[in-house]
Amino acid sequence: MSTDRTDIITTIVLAAGSSSRLGQSKQLLQVEGEPLLRRISRASCDSNADRTLVLLGDNEREHGRIIRDLPLYVCIHSDWEKGMGSTLKAGMDFVNNFLGDTTAVIVLVCDQPLLTAEHINNLIDKYRSTKAQIVASSYSGVMGVPALFDASLFTEIRSIDDEHGARQIIDKHKADAQQV
Repeated sequence: MSTDRTDIITTIVLAAGSSSRLGQSKQLLQVEGEPLLRRISRASCDSNADRTLVLLGDNEREHGRIIRDLPLYVCIHSDWEKGMGSTLKAGMDFVNNFLGDTTAVIVLVCDQPLLTAEHINNLIDKYRSTKAQIVASSYSGVMGVPALFDASLFTEIRSIDDEHGARQIIDKHKADAQQV
């Protein structure tokens, strides 16, 4: 947990989808003997983020069981079929309604098996040292999630379309975004 109380950082793990293209639940795929959803959630809980919020939807009971012992919040998103943007907005609504002191969010997806607490900490450290509105992960020069968004962008995030995720905000502000 963070000791810097000037920033309250909440991670939002997007894990509501049905993995229809894969034909089975990504959340339950085993990586080194651990379900992927648990692995991502644990990395978040082990990081310097102050709180972890996991968004569940399809198969929420089974997915919820694999993370129930972790110190995190769970939000069930009943409209998960509308798309990733819809799920992200549900997460932002949860943050606004129940975790209102949050000053930045880190958006995570549950299908990145190489994600570590260290990478999440790198996003947080870059944010705290630069106060950039966005700190995004960079893959071969392309910015994406995991990405941190300052509270100044929360209203904009809540207005994204249902089918697309955080990338539209990153792309809009990429000139001012920091990369990790």
